[in-house]
Amino acid sequence: MATLLDKATEIVDKIITQSNEDTSRTIFAVGSKSAGKSTLISNFLEKNEAPRETLVLEYSFGRKSGQKQGLEKIICHVWEYGGKLELLKNVLTSVPLHSKSYFIVMIDLSKIKTIWNTIETCVNCLKPYVEKSSSKDLLLIGGKYDLFNNYDSEIKKIICSTLRCVALINDAHLIFYSSKEPQLMRRVKEMLHNAAFGNGVVIKEKNVNLNKPLIIPKGFDSWESIGIPKSTMDQVKMRHVARIPLEVEAKEITNFELQRSHPEPILDSLAALKYEDIRNMELFDPSINDYLMCL
Repeated sequence: MATLLDKATEIVDKIITQSNEDTSRTIFAVGSKSAGKSTLISNFLEKNEAPRETLVLEYSFGRKSGQKQGLEKIICHVWEYGGKLELLKNVLTSVPLHSKSYFIVMIDLSKIKTIWNTIETCVNCLKPYVEKSSSKDLLLIGGKYDLFNNYDSEIKKIICSTLRCVALINDAHLIFYSSKEPQLMRRVKEMLHNAAFGNGVVIKEKNVNLNKPLIIPKGFDSWESIGIPKSTMDQVKMRHVARIPLEVEAKEITNFELQRSHPEPILDSLAALKYEDIRNMELFDPSINDYLMCL
């Protein structure tokens, strides 16, 4: 038989859980390097300092008074991942996500050969977490639209078609953005503000004209509108890479010789072994050569 203390504990736990669901949100942003993630988040949170490069994972938050005359605070936890995309799956397991979570994939539209790898890696990693979230919102944001707009119409048609297909298959919002264009910046900022402190992602506009910045809320696109038969992600990938080849990663030089020698030969040997150990570390991002020159 439950005691009075057990009942009281159950009631308190229920209140705390309900409060956390109502007053805590999470935004998780990932994508191409230098696509504008930090600038967008800084602008959204109205930070005064200039955004700096995100090396691995950074946390910030925003807070706003709720409906109860300032007694209740809504907190939005913002996580930005700027490390290697192939390690994203490992990082996500350590990030505390709330029931209302919004996931952003930022795509650098100016680097067309990297677009598919960014989409495929990020969407595949995020999809299980999107499905667990009560908000179920995945946002594909095409950054650097100001540069993308200078491409010829055929390239823009291919990229726009690919992104619309991916958004349709994964039930995602699609919006183009540039930190250089105040109107586009303001539009995305308002969208994030409503997700963080309002009633979720609200996009009232729609544009599928490739000569203007795309903005397509989830559920408002169709295969007929895109102009291709219903497809899978693999089929979309085949069509995309047939027209825009993927970027080939430069192979790492394995036969590296240290330029600085030490007074004792044994020290050179130890330094070479140390270099080999560090080179094989997946999580080591800084310049290895610079590090070893300091030994």
